[in-house]
Amino acid sequence: MKTTENTIGKEESGHRAVTPHTILGEKLMLLRRQLSEGGQASDVLNLVDECLGLIVPMEGYLKLNTTPASDELMRLEENTNTLNWESAFDTSLTALPLEKEMLSGALEGQFLKMLVEISGAKNILEIGSFTGYASLAMAEGLPENGKLYACEYDRYTANFAREQILASNHAHKIEIVQGDALESMNDLKKKGETFDFVFLDADKKGYAQYYSALMDGELIQKGGILCIDNTLYMGETFSSTEITENGRAIKSFNAMVAADERVRQVMLPLRDGVTIVRRVG
Repeated sequence: MKTTENTIGKEESGHRAVTPHTILGEKLMLLRRQLSEGGQASDVLNLVDECLGLIVPMEGYLKLNTTPASDELMRLEENTNTLNWESAFDTSLTALPLEKEMLSGALEGQFLKMLVEISGAKNILEIGSFTGYASLAMAEGLPENGKLYACEYDRYTANFAREQILASNHAHKIEIVQGDALESMNDLKKKGETFDFVFLDADKKGYAQYYSALMDGELIQKGGILCIDNTLYMGETFSSTEITENGRAIKSFNAMVAADERVRQVMLPLRDGVTIVRRVG
């Protein structure tokens, strides 16, 4: 990692560390200094423990202080986690290599549900559904007459999601649309569909195309909200670590959104990064 203590210090110059992440950064800089100066092992270990104490328990604490997921969502998560996704790909059940970690999870699920409720959304488009966890979470925030179209490329996964959602009290609000997302979006446009809320969590190299289809195709209404997942992409978008093809795609995409005068946006360090975009013109 090429980031130096001086580089970090310049970024935070004049500001006292008050958040878990900035405090962690200060402690890591101190740890680096102690290691470079041959500090006492006990002092180094104490600092390591302090760093671990700032970051390791955070996810659990966030979940502890967030409204729990519904029984239906917990059941869907359990069914997703118990399926052998590696075997499903090896036996050609899935068209792509998938993994249970692709599931949005309780914290982000409740975040999405809250956004839907606050925004008063009635028509939702989801691009990349996986097993339908985020679909169901957002549907729980929709009114009874609300509608959610969930685009999922993989046939096996789309069918799996349908089975999970059919057992839900919100199944009537959700339609899983299997196939290429851009084609599905074009079909929805031809039908005259527009959306006041969109959740994008599909193949990362396709983000720019999906965004253009949404904005240029007028699929997202003015005043509508677009929530985009994985915009930090494991830290590759901002750190000096080696960057993958997906990381480069997301970094370029983030810059494209930031330069788009039709929107206002805020990026949050929730899970792997979530950007909330509002179309204003």
